[in-house]
Amino acid sequence: MDLLVSRKEDYARHDISDEALQSVMENILNQMKEAVQRGESLTSEYVVQLSQQLDTYVLIAQMRKMRCVS
Repeated sequence: MDLLVSRKEDYARHDISDEALQSVMENILNQMKEAVQRGESLTSEYVVQLSQQLDTYVLIAQMRKMRCVS
């Protein structure tokens, strides 16, 4: 379930549900765990790519939280 995020602001609003956002983030975390268990280093291209994807979704979640607090 890969989602492409072209405009973070759009996704921070309504284009992805909280449940879907959480699911995507958990999926990325699981992929990172599996990669490390297979012996990938934390600095390998694959793990870094996953980390960058996760950062994007964390940013979306933070933007949503800030909008709800405001």
